[in-house]
Amino acid sequence: MRKLTIQGGLLIIATFLFCIESQSVLAQEAVSTATSSSTSTTSSLETTTDSTENATSSPAGTTSSSAGAPAISSERSGAGIFSRTPVQILATIQGGYDDNVNTSANQTQGSAFTSGNVVLDYDFGDPRLQLILNAGAGGTYYYERLANQNYDINLKGALGVTYKATPRLTLGSTILASYLTEPSFNYGVGVNTRQGNYFYTTDKFFVSYEWTHRFTTRTSYTFGTINYDNNSIGVFANRVDNTFGNEFRLQLVPTTSLVAEYRFQTVNYFHEGEVVIPAMIVFNGMFVVIPAVRLHQDSTTQFVLAGLDHTFNPRLTASLRGGAEFRSYDADGDRTGPYFEGTLNYILGKRASLTWTNRYGIEEPDVPTSQSRTTFRTGLEARYNLTSRISSNLAAYYEHSDYHAAVSSSTLSTAFTEDSVDLSIALRYAVTRYFGVEARYNHTEISSDTASRDYARNRYSAGLTFTF
Repeated sequence: MRKLTIQGGLLIIATFLFCIESQSVLAQEAVSTATSSSTSTTSSLETTTDSTENATSSPAGTTSSSAGAPAISSERSGAGIFSRTPVQILATIQGGYDDNVNTSANQTQGSAFTSGNVVLDYDFGDPRLQLILNAGAGGTYYYERLANQNYDINLKGALGVTYKATPRLTLGSTILASYLTEPSFNYGVGVNTRQGNYFYTTDKFFVSYEWTHRFTTRTSYTFGTINYDNNSIGVFANRVDNTFGNEFRLQLVPTTSLVAEYRFQTVNYFHEGEVVIPAMIVFNGMFVVIPAVRLHQDSTTQFVLAGLDHTFNPRLTASLRGGAEFRSYDADGDRTGPYFEGTLNYILGKRASLTWTNRYGIEEPDVPTSQSRTTFRTGLEARYNLTSRISSNLAAYYEHSDYHAAVSSSTLSTAFTEDSVDLSIALRYAVTRYFGVEARYNHTEISSDTASRDYARNRYSAGLTFTF
């Protein structure tokens, strides 16, 4: 059975997990720092929607935590040497080739495709109110007949708002909603294969209060849901989660703050308690027999975390959240394990930017016969302007999951492990202020103890970009 060879760089990523910033904190503070940023790198939503065939390249939530919404970026989607504007529209049209459109283990099928996208970026800020809006719409058409559908849908919207009600009280929210076809390795939700259209949202609302010059609390609520149109997948994947959290922050010195945090999360599946009768479905391009199982996946989880935020210099920030999570399933069974999350952010003016996110903890599975999985995720997203006109983007994601056997006596299952790698590289050349050309390559590979879940996929594309 084919196994992925994990490169030394991934081991380095795991080693440095303990010195990086929490993604949930970045999500909360992205809006409040947006208007003071002087960077001119690609916007988060533009990165994900400027090429529909690339479903994996967005700083908006590489490893969104159980309590945090993905960060919303204020980085402008311009063309290197040209100035920013408060409102910007980016349109792209591309053509390319996909060598495994159905993400199949054995019966691979390739197809040429054409894609088009339109993205809107808007930033607004004054001393009290700051707002960031990203919105995009696009689609891809495949010229060969596919197992499910011959097109992709790519609709996304992101909104970040921060309002300083008083000198001590701050209100805010970060909202992300997507309707997609391709699997999203950057979001870390849903199945990792092409299984039809699905809706995903994660919406966070928070209240921050500065009790003293050094002590601050932040209370938050996060709503999330995922819903597949394909009922054979949705019957065990569709769910909604609600997370309540509270942070206690103590500023030791101007560059370092200690943080203690508690979260309470509920996860509710739409078809909890139902018996899924034996059935044969198409999964990864193969016919797979699903045995009769009773779905027992609803749970409540408590997180007890501690960490720190640290600013090395105005361009480099990092922090850590680590602790334990205690999960209890409504039907039967409890599970306890360590939990870590973090992100490192680096910005070098208009020249370069980098975001590195990590997460380790218990997650919801994407198979009906497993009650949970323990997953390590890491994602690296970088932009570098080679010249004043040539810019490059890199997005790399790695995931290792240990799927646990169900503890219910009514469900027969076995444990297994799975690794996934997703890599995207893009080069863009700004011909004029309003016009550019772009080339992109994307590679995805899944290696699993369950052979039917293995697949490898390559996508090549090139096209034109228009900025207004």
